[in-house]
Amino acid sequence: MGTSGRLTVAFLGVLVASVAGFTAAGWASRSPQVHAARMLQALRNGDAEQALQWVDVPAVAASVVDVLQEEWAAARAGDPGRYVASPLARPLFRAAFGLARGQVQRRVEEEIRATLRRIAAGGPDSPVRLPRWGGLPVSVAAVLWFADFQWVAQDRVRVSAGPQDRPWVRVEMAWRQGRWVVVAADRDWVASLVRPRLVNPEAQQPAPTDR
Repeated sequence: MGTSGRLTVAFLGVLVASVAGFTAAGWASRSPQVHAARMLQALRNGDAEQALQWVDVPAVAASVVDVLQEEWAAARAGDPGRYVASPLARPLFRAAFGLARGQVQRRVEEEIRATLRRIAAGGPDSPVRLPRWGGLPVSVAAVLWFADFQWVAQDRVRVSAGPQDRPWVRVEMAWRQGRWVVVAADRDWVASLVRPRLVNPEAQQPAPTDR
């Protein structure tokens, strides 16, 4: 093979590698993992308002309120195995909750925003303390290591972080206007958090101590 032939082969090799690199970069920029890492990095940078760009707060709040309504009605109506009227009472309690749904929705939205701002601030009232060092590579590594992504549709993915039986968080992300956005909290995860408080609120209170 002559010099011109070797140069042609080398050029084609560089071209193929460049196309593959640009393709991989394009795929990565559209992956939910990278967008979740960018949201995490915004929180680590202390920029709550930027992190909120990856959260559809009204949609997430609505998904939480849906679960609250069902669990509240179920707790008030009682166990169908013990109370014959329970199936009939549930719709009534559901309707009663609906009267205050707008107010509850606003309170949940406020709590979501407040929680993200506490996390970004990193103060003593933050539910989690995020390290500030390392930049985006550390955020990407943390997402890949701790988070599990399960596709539920072509444009929707369920994200879980933490132990499988007791996840720290479980939400769903959807592709919206050029980015992956958190659009819902997982129903089973929310129910596992609120059900003990609704069914047996006394269990959440600290036991009295003898003096």
